[in-house]
Amino acid sequence: MLASDFPSENPRTQTRNFPYTNTLALIMNKILFILILGLSLYNCKKELKNQNEKVEIKAEKSETKKELKFSLYNSTEFELRNITVGLPDTSLTYDKLEKQSQLEWINVKSAYHYGFVRFYDIKNRKYYIQPIDYVGETPFEKGELKFIIKEIDSINQWFELDFEYKNN
Repeated sequence: MLASDFPSENPRTQTRNFPYTNTLALIMNKILFILILGLSLYNCKKELKNQNEKVEIKAEKSETKKELKFSLYNSTEFELRNITVGLPDTSLTYDKLEKQSQLEWINVKSAYHYGFVRFYDIKNRKYYIQPIDYVGETPFEKGELKFIIKEIDSINQWFELDFEYKNN
């Protein structure tokens, strides 16, 4: 047991190899770490500033950019029911589409010149077109796109889907 609780009265044993101060290598490592950390934070701040500028530019462009309007036209002599149209960003559903009539225009983000279309006739027979993929296709993003149901074969339960596109 030590004779006193005061450190000055109980000196520690020290050897010649005991470092009294930090070595130069340790000091240089700390300075290098602080320098790298500071540069990283500065670059992150600069990158965030650039991203904010890009967001503002995109927001300005989107205000002037026109939307894509989409509609569906039934050119047949059949009344269509429970209609679903699948577009890349949205799925549209409608209760009924009379013969020789068109649905009202709706704004969508984008669409291809063909897509998923499903409907039922008055006898509750199901008709649909299911695209495999859109590889190599370029979507329409502005203007007016109208899918046209042209011909319906009720015996084989198929239909012809066409489109009209106007770039305004």
